[in-house]
Amino acid sequence: MGAWAEEQATSALTEATMMNEDSIQASLLVVNPACEVYSVFGHCAIRLTNTSQQRDYCFTFETSVDTKNFLDFFRGTAKGGFLMTPTDRFLTALSERGRGVTEYALNLTPEEKLLLCHEMEVAVGEGFTHRFGYMHDHCSSMVVHVVNRALATCIKYNELPSEFNGSYRDLLLSASERYPWSRFFWQTIMGPEGDEREPLAEKLVPQLLPVAWEKATVGSEDRHLIIGPGKKIVDGSVNTVVSSPTPLTVFTILLIVVIGATIGEWRRGWFWSGRIVDITILIIHTLISAFLMWLVLFSVQDGTSWNWYLPVFNLLPLLLWSVFRSWRRWICGIYFLVVLATLVLTPFIPQLDLPHALLIACVGVRLIPRIITTK
Repeated sequence: MGAWAEEQATSALTEATMMNEDSIQASLLVVNPACEVYSVFGHCAIRLTNTSQQRDYCFTFETSVDTKNFLDFFRGTAKGGFLMTPTDRFLTALSERGRGVTEYALNLTPEEKLLLCHEMEVAVGEGFTHRFGYMHDHCSSMVVHVVNRALATCIKYNELPSEFNGSYRDLLLSASERYPWSRFFWQTIMGPEGDEREPLAEKLVPQLLPVAWEKATVGSEDRHLIIGPGKKIVDGSVNTVVSSPTPLTVFTILLIVVIGATIGEWRRGWFWSGRIVDITILIIHTLISAFLMWLVLFSVQDGTSWNWYLPVFNLLPLLLWSVFRSWRRWICGIYFLVVLATLVLTPFIPQLDLPHALLIACVGVRLIPRIITTK
C-alpha cells in the first residue's frame, strides 16, 4: 500500500491537481455467487484507478492466509483484513474460477475519492486484525464502513425492498434462494441472533449491496451514490441454477421411506427395513448433533450462542439410551415429546423451517416403535 499512498496525497500540489482533473476513479466491484456454501452470497471489493498515473488496484476484505481450514471460521477465531491487488490480477483469478464481476461507478467528489484512498491505505496497513464473521465484519460490511468514512455524511438508503427492512435471516434467505442446500446449512447454524433487526450496513450481503446502493443518496443534495447501471467486466460461467433435488424433496422422500419402513416393520415383520432406516437416521442425527453441540459450546462465531435445533439434535438422548437400558422407553417417550414440541413450534420460530421439520419428523416416526414396545 505504500506505493499507492506515495502516488496519491504526498503533496498539496499533487492533491490539488488530482482534484481538478478528477483523475481518480472509484467503483464497487461485485462478484457473482458460486456454489460453495461460503460463496453463495458473492463477494465485493473497492476499485481505485488513477488514470493520470495508470495505476489500478482492487481492495478486498479477506480472511487471513493463516486460516488453514474452516474450523477457525466456525470457532469464530478467523481474522480478516484488506488486501491490495492489481485489478488485472484480481479479475483474472476470478475469471479462472468462473466468477462473473460487475462494476458500479461511485459518484464521489474528488475530495471524497482522495479520502477513500487514504482510508484504504489505513485499512490495508492494519493487516489481519479484524474478527471475521458471516453476520458481522465480512467483506460487504467492511466495504460499507470504509466508504462511509470517506464521505462527509452517512449513506441514506431509500426505497428499499421489504427484505432489507427485516432481520439478517430474512436477507440471508433471500440472497441464498438459488442455493437451497447452502440455505439449509446457514439456516441450521444461525440461531436467534439472526432474527435481530440490525442497521442495514451491518447485514448487507455482497450480491445485495448494489441493490441497496442503487437508490442510495449522499449529502443534503441527495447525490446518488452509484452512477448509472452496473457494467459487466467479467463474464461468469458458474452455474447458478437451483440445485436438484432440494432439501425439501430429499427429506420428503426420506420421511415417506421412514413411514413405509416403520409400517412394514410393525405390520409385516420387516425388521431389516427398520434397521436400515435406523442406521441412516442415526448417522444423520449424530453428525448434525455433534456439529451443533460443538458450535454452541465452543464457538464464538456470530449466531452460535443458542440454536433452536439443539433440543432435537444433541447426543444426550443417545447417551442416556445407551447407558440406562431399563429406562429406554421413558427416554424415548420424553425425547418424542421434545420432537413433537419442536414440530408444533416450527411456524412460530424463524429458524425452524419445513425441510428441517421433515427431517425431525423422521426421527419422531422412528421413536414410536421404541415407545410402544419393550425392545
